[in-house]
Amino acid sequence: MSRLFYLFITALSLASQISWGQAIGTNPEDGRGTYKNRTFFNLERYWDSSAVCTNPHKGWCIHYYDNGIGNYGNRMATNDSLPDFPGLNDIYLRLAWSYLEPQEGVYNWEVIDSIINRWIAWGHTISFRITCKETGMVYATPEWVIKAGAKGKFIDHPDLSIKCWAPDYGDPVFLSKLENFHKVFAARYDGKPWIEYIDIGSIGEWGEGHTAYSGWNDVPVDVVKKHIDIYKRCYKHSVLILSDDYIGQRDTDDGGDYEIYRYSLDNGLGFRDDSGNVLWYKNLGFGYSCIRTPELYSKTYKSLPVVLESDHYRAAVKDGMWASGSRFEKAVLETHATYIGFHYYPREWIKQNYQYAGRLANLSGYWYFPKFAMMPDTFRIKSNRNYIRLTWENHGVAPAYRHFNLYIKLNNKITGKTFTQELVESDNRNWQPNEIVAEQCAISLDKNITSGKYDILIGLRDECTFHRNRIVELAFKKQRETEPGWYKLGEVMVK
Repeated sequence: MSRLFYLFITALSLASQISWGQAIGTNPEDGRGTYKNRTFFNLERYWDSSAVCTNPHKGWCIHYYDNGIGNYGNRMATNDSLPDFPGLNDIYLRLAWSYLEPQEGVYNWEVIDSIINRWIAWGHTISFRITCKETGMVYATPEWVIKAGAKGKFIDHPDLSIKCWAPDYGDPVFLSKLENFHKVFAARYDGKPWIEYIDIGSIGEWGEGHTAYSGWNDVPVDVVKKHIDIYKRCYKHSVLILSDDYIGQRDTDDGGDYEIYRYSLDNGLGFRDDSGNVLWYKNLGFGYSCIRTPELYSKTYKSLPVVLESDHYRAAVKDGMWASGSRFEKAVLETHATYIGFHYYPREWIKQNYQYAGRLANLSGYWYFPKFAMMPDTFRIKSNRNYIRLTWENHGVAPAYRHFNLYIKLNNKITGKTFTQELVESDNRNWQPNEIVAEQCAISLDKNITSGKYDILIGLRDECTFHRNRIVELAFKKQRETEPGWYKLGEVMVK
């Protein structure tokens, strides 16, 4: 055990046995203590779990296109960026292939570019699913693919008012035309800094991987693998997500579900679950959260994001499944979801669920609480032994999957002098949920800095090419944010 770590543990032990004021507290009102030439700040008194931290790469998505181009963005004004929607992150575009390639080699990008350009200008990311079978339209797969010889059949289901064409998902003509489309789509969009993820959505009803409206026929394992391979060949730079129904809806207990699962893991796929608040899963006995296979996410959530979708809001309310959102909240906990969404018109939904939206915006993904800070009681200008040790708690259900840049700032309120440095040893991706993590970072003071008392501040930034130095909000009380994105830990002497 290193001497530094021993001293740190000893300091914590003393703090737990004696009051700050009696033992080590030189300023108990500020949560500050000193021990053997070290300054220690207990930061828990500054926590605020009620304020919404609207942060990048996590939180709510809205289904702008869903079951066609009539739902749900069509009720929104073109200048409505939903600025009052707590934790709104990405805009989800689930659209049939036939909308985008109405004729072979002729592409209608405007149907999505008009949405993309507007929302990324407002600072939101975009996620996609391109489907080949929808229950509300005859040809989700373009009709010209069928005329080119692709096999399939029209589905006459008693619950549907129209017959819908379902492809043979393993047909070589269908697969060839599908891959040609995704090559062109990927050349245009893959790796764009504003893409959050892309669903593998080319099999089953609504791209979910099951054939509930097409006879409940299992899609052969080798065919599912071929679809995964198409996406892996086309998309080299984007996160790929697979619905759990590609795995768990199989009627034949032949080990195929496990084989698809292993293949997905081997290919670095993340997973999503579209069964939140679905009455059918409740009736099958899958518990209050309606999550059939929560074990899928335990294998991946520490390195890849989980996407969770609620049933259509109107149906969930009608069926008594909404329950003030408590079922969906339990599903967020079970799946470790980072991205969460619902099917409904966003203005109507947020009007009825504003407080709930804020709570789950915090809970989903990462949610950072600085716990302790320790450093020398005096920073020495010419010393190479200045440091800060920061301890963190992540109260969200998942880690972050992007590296954020952590900075320290010293601010002399009398002279106006400041010093800022990135803490390069810090990596927020290691701040896992339900763990307490400490990082010690070296501080190299500028030789031109002057002696005196300084406020010591920290700030976390997303410096990806899309967000361009966006603040990552910490769960601190507002009065500790002395300037946008900078949170005061306490005061320190510089000599």
